[in-house]
Amino acid sequence: PAVERKIGTSAFSAMTINATKWFDSSWAREKGLYTEVFDTAAEMDSEIKKLSANLSNSNPEAMEGLKRVMWEGTNHWDTLLMERAESSGKLVLSDFTKNAINLLKNK
Repeated sequence: PAVERKIGTSAFSAMTINATKWFDSSWAREKGLYTEVFDTAAEMDSEIKKLSANLSNSNPEAMEGLKRVMWEGTNHWDTLLMERAESSGKLVLSDFTKNAINLLKNK
């Protein structure tokens, strides 16, 4: 549910329907999964340090309030995650999936 919430149902549907297609970081950024994309790990590390410093100087009460607002509507996720895990487990154990895995093993 976290990825779907972040990128929206339309982009999530496109990604899952085209499950064998690779969606790169630019696509993920356009859809809102990432806010920034960096060319190197060093650039990313530098920006993480800057953001961490900025956040550490923020008002803790304001940050707590923001967190509550940003996570609104997720209180049912414990149940949803269990339901989706059960569904995924059934699909992974299906004959279709077992056959697909065996085909990949025998390539």
